[in-house]
Order: sequence, then structure tokens, then C-alpha cells
Amino acid sequence: MRRMLSVVCLLTVTIFVAHAENYLFRNGQSDYEIVVSKQASKTERNAATEFQMYVQRIGRVTLPIVSAPTASRKHIFIGWQQQLPGVLQQQPEADDEGFVYYTVGNDLVIYGGSERGTMYGVFTFLERELGVHWLTSSVSQVLQQKKYELCALSHAEQPVILNRLDFCYDALRHTDWTAHNLLNCQHRLTDGQYGRLEAYWGIHTFHTLIPPERYFSTHPEYFSIYQGKRSDKAQLCLSNSAMQKELVRNLKEVIRTTPGYWCYDVSQNDNKFPCECRKCQKLVKKYGGQSGAMLWFVNKVAAEVKKEFPQVLIGTFAYQYTRQAPKSNIRPADNVVIRLCDIECCMAHSLEECEQNRSFVNDMNEWRRIARRIYIWDYTTGFQHYLLPFPNFKTLAANYRYFKESNVIGIMEEGAHDAPWSEFSELKQWMIAKLLWNPYQDTDSLAQVFINSYYGKAAPSVMQYYQLCQSLVHPDSHFTIGINWKSTLYNDSFVADGLTLLRKAEAAAGNDKETAKRVNRLTAQLHYLKFRKAPAQSVADGTVNRMKNIMKTDSTIVREFGYTFDQLLKDTGYH
Repeated sequence: MRRMLSVVCLLTVTIFVAHAENYLFRNGQSDYEIVVSKQASKTERNAATEFQMYVQRIGRVTLPIVSAPTASRKHIFIGWQQQLPGVLQQQPEADDEGFVYYTVGNDLVIYGGSERGTMYGVFTFLERELGVHWLTSSVSQVLQQKKYELCALSHAEQPVILNRLDFCYDALRHTDWTAHNLLNCQHRLTDGQYGRLEAYWGIHTFHTLIPPERYFSTHPEYFSIYQGKRSDKAQLCLSNSAMQKELVRNLKEVIRTTPGYWCYDVSQNDNKFPCECRKCQKLVKKYGGQSGAMLWFVNKVAAEVKKEFPQVLIGTFAYQYTRQAPKSNIRPADNVVIRLCDIECCMAHSLEECEQNRSFVNDMNEWRRIARRIYIWDYTTGFQHYLLPFPNFKTLAANYRYFKESNVIGIMEEGAHDAPWSEFSELKQWMIAKLLWNPYQDTDSLAQVFINSYYGKAAPSVMQYYQLCQSLVHPDSHFTIGINWKSTLYNDSFVADGLTLLRKAEAAAGNDKETAKRVNRLTAQLHYLKFRKAPAQSVADGTVNRMKNIMKTDSTIVREFGYTFDQLLKDTGYH
């Protein structure tokens, strides 16, 4: 277990004390230097360099970086050091992501775990105290200031969610954006100037570990019986002992050749066709459902892996036909992680408040009862229609708090992962990052911060449009990730009111082409909605041409797996 700094699981405390004037910088001058020990980690040294860079951009002054404090100067200590001033706790573990920053006299101290904690402390100081925001991979807010008075500070934070994966476009491709927004997981292992980002190996891995093209012709018995015959398009035959041994052998080779993942996946393919053979059905009956049979199999694999790799965790899905916890006396082994998915749930309301989500909450409670480790796979968009408004912002924080109270060890938020932009994707992926770190924040306040920073003069009308989208949700309105344009959520007045607001936003952008482009991305939501509702009319009134003009200068992807707007027009006969 990670040893945390001596603050509670979530503690965000800032104390201001009256004192004599003390300026970090003023009119291009500063008395400060940055002190980083010779033993500092790579990420701590990089954090110090970024602190220097951002202060230079904000205050037009370059603070020297030294390895030992100069008596004649004031100091910013970055990273744990033996000579740190003030009352100190025990040095945190390297992988402790918590941090503190505080002032002692005229000095500022920032430290946490050397892997990421100190870095997160520096980035949080820059954001909270100096107003820096890393909005997207290409857009940051860094505002110049003539002076900054360093008030007396005492601030500490710990992440609420241990493993945080924002499975959205920027977060998957830009480790700098990931780090600046306090995320600690990636789809693949990375280790660079922003530290080691954790990763979970594999998704739907039955056919990765037992590939049909390699095994089906010689060992059809390894694969499911579906509709009376063996099928290489379904799942594996869990009861086949030879297949079990081969899968373990292949998995061990994966672990040897790609070490370092925090968990390795052994899970069902993405279909609903488990094996119907007599032995597998006997397991289903004995262990109380398909999840019981799956767990029996995964436990056996995990036990074999543990003999060679005692620290490795093995993950499996609780997904679709395995989502319900087993009803008989079986539980996940200590080295097994249950990856619980809420793909069927209503996304309009939080999990706990919506009756349509009652079965998921029941399943969560049952898994909590028997599983030591639960990892959540959550969803944040409509995957068949990336551009349709998906007003789930108000559910995010509530669901993360619920997951935390359910003792989950991590959350993966899957959004429009293959599209550079979709509905409110820039705002959503940023907000997800903020809330995964601390879900005890106000969603609308966060939205206001992002919208003000990203949309500039157009922000007031964009904020009204954001609020209009959220107002679509009522107690009796429900939608899932399968939402489409036929939903009663999208009435004609919503489209008309939304277009009015976004025309105002575009007018407010004026000659600022970049802001106008960002507003047009929002307008594309309503153009897309109009086209799907009334394609012929949308061609006649110019909506499709307006949509084409927006899409040709940027992303054209409107559906998961790279489906483009041009392809949609061709498939619907309006090319």
C-alpha cells in the first residue's frame, strides 16, 4: 500500500495569514530562487523547470534553479529535501501522489511523493495560485501579471480515486496534458519526464491470448459451443483444461515481454455467446451464474500466474452476461481485479438516484461483498452519435463519489476516444480529470472556469448553451450510450434556442478565428441533429453545407471507429 502524506483521503486546505508584503515577482524582478536537491527525481527536476518557465511567462522574470539555498535570496523548495524549513512529516513514499505546499517566513515549500506527488503539487500551485489552466493538448491559459504577492499558505491534497484513466482523445495521446491535469493512467505504459503512468494491459483478451487463427483449426475444442457447434466468433470453453494451460502459458509470456502493467486482463470477448457445452453449464449452475463460471476460470489462471509473478494482478470483466455477481460460494482471489462496467445504465441521472440503475447498484453491492478490488469502466458519450448533445455533466461527480464510497480502486472514463472533438468533448475530458482527482467540487463552477478560459468573449453565450443542454434532463428523461436523434430529449425548441445562443457566441467571437472555430464545433451538434431528424430539409436549407464547412477544417468523425461525416452522407444518399 502507498504511504500517504499525513492528510485525510481528501483534504484541500488553504490558509491565508496577514503578513508584510512579499512578492514572488514584481515588475520583472524577483528575490527568489528555486531549490531542487541533487537527489531529486526526474519528474521533480522537470516540475522545477516548468515552475521556472511558467513564472517567466507570467511575470517576465527567470528564477535561477540551484541545488542548495543561497543565504542572500528567498527560496522555493521543490521536492523533499533534508534542509526543508518548517514542521515536516515523514518523507512520503515515492509513489505517494499526495502533496503539500506551504510558506515558512518568505520561503515556499512544495513536496509530495517523488514520482508524481511533487509534480502534482507544482502544477496545482500554478493553477490555484497563478491561474494557469491546461485546457486541451494545444490550449493553455497563462495570463501575464505585473506582480504576484506570495501570501502565507498551507495547502494539502490527496487524490480521491487511486487509478484515474480519462479514455478521451487528448488524454490518450498527450502525456503532458494528462500529467498537468493530475491523471495517472494511460492506455499503454509510458515513462518520461512526467513520470511513470500506470496502465491496465488488455481489453476483451480471450482471443488475444488464444487467437482463433492460431488455434481453431487444430484445437476447436478450446472455443465455445454456440448454437450446437464450436465457434471461433464467440468465447472460450472455460472448462477445457488444455486450453487453460495454454492460456496461462501465453499470458505468462505477455507478462515477461511487457512487464510493468498494474493489471493484466483475462476477459470475455465483446459478445454475448458464452460456451453452451455440458461441462461449462455445470460450472454455471455450481457457481451461481455465468460470472461464477468466469470467476472460477480466472481464479485458476490467477493462481498459476501467482506462482511465477506473485505481485501481478489479473483482471476480468463484470460485463453484460457476467455483470451480476455470482450467487454461490465463490469470490475473486486476492490477486484478481473485477472490472465492473455500467454500459446498460441510464446516463441522465446518477447511479444511486435513478430507478433504471437499481440493478447495477445491486450488482455493485454484491461485488463489494466478495471482491477485494473493483475497477470501474464508465461511459461518457453516445458512441453511435458523437456529436449529439449528451447532457450527463451533473452525474459525473455524484457517480465518482458513489464509486469512492464503494471502495473502488480506479475508474476508466471512456469517451470519444478516436475523435479530436465531439459534442462538449474538450470541456468533458478536462472536467473528468478534475473530478477524478476530487469529485467533491461543483460541476457548474468547473464548467464556468473552462468556458471562460476556452471561449473568451463568446463564453457568456456558450455557458447559456451548456446550461440549456443540461436542462434537457428531467426526472422522467432517460438515455444510455445508445442515444440517437429520435430521443424525445431533443425537441424543436431546444434546437432553435441552441442555435440562437450559438449565433450570439459566434458574433461575440468577432474576428477571433480560433474562438469562432471552437463555437462552430458546438454548432455542429445542432446541425448534425437537424440533419438526422430531417435530412432532405437540411440539404435544402443549407444545414448540410454548413456542417461540411465545419467538418472539412477539423475532425470528420461522427461515430466510433472512425466513421466520418462524408461516409454518413454517402450511406444515407445525401453525398
